[in-house]
Amino acid sequence: MQFHRRWHLPKVISFDLDDTLYDNVPVMQRTEEVAHSYIAEQYPQTAEWDMHHWRRFRDEVSRTDETLASDMTKLRLKTLELGLEKFGVDDSARAANTIMDVFLSERSNFEVPQDSIKLLEALSQRYKLIALSNGNVNADKIGLAKYFELVIQPGDGIRGKPLPDMFAAAERKLPELQPHEFLHVGDHPYSDILGAQRHGWQSAWLTSGLGTTAHLSVLPTLTLHNLNQLQRLLLD
Repeated sequence: MQFHRRWHLPKVISFDLDDTLYDNVPVMQRTEEVAHSYIAEQYPQTAEWDMHHWRRFRDEVSRTDETLASDMTKLRLKTLELGLEKFGVDDSARAANTIMDVFLSERSNFEVPQDSIKLLEALSQRYKLIALSNGNVNADKIGLAKYFELVIQPGDGIRGKPLPDMFAAAERKLPELQPHEFLHVGDHPYSDILGAQRHGWQSAWLTSGLGTTAHLSVLPTLTLHNLNQLQRLLLD
């Protein structure tokens, strides 16, 4: 554990979900494989596109509309609709929604590690807990929603981190608190750390996720190498 900025004991602990409380990489790999298998089975006219083609097309779609880039559900849905349309699939919007239902069902089909569950259980006895996630996992289905007073994700006009929308939405729900009384814990140097620091929140960068030091554009309040260090800091 290393501190980089002045530390204040927080009143609210905000968690990113993917790659912070669980390893999301194998979850997404399996989910995309299941969704692609469904596409290939139901719409054989798309056979020339493998998962890499769909990912490249998704990147192209995201560049056409900046609002899609911060909402992965809308981006995936639009990618499916436009991709199926390219292959002449009838009623591509309806088909895209059906595929997205398959994707989202598999997306939340996993178990969160017990270490993370125990941490949330312990922290919830002393702090308010919230979740701010750019992903589209269903926190209730993976058993985490009960630990959080709020779960905020992109949609309904709320854009993803590092844009201020999700941080501001949390503050509106907890108006009695000052920005520095929030501590956001996440693995992503850009969406989590830059987003939190820009909004005046404290931030804890978890290095066991996907980000590296080279990706940091601002220093977090502190660096954590694992969640056990967070427990020792806040509970011991």
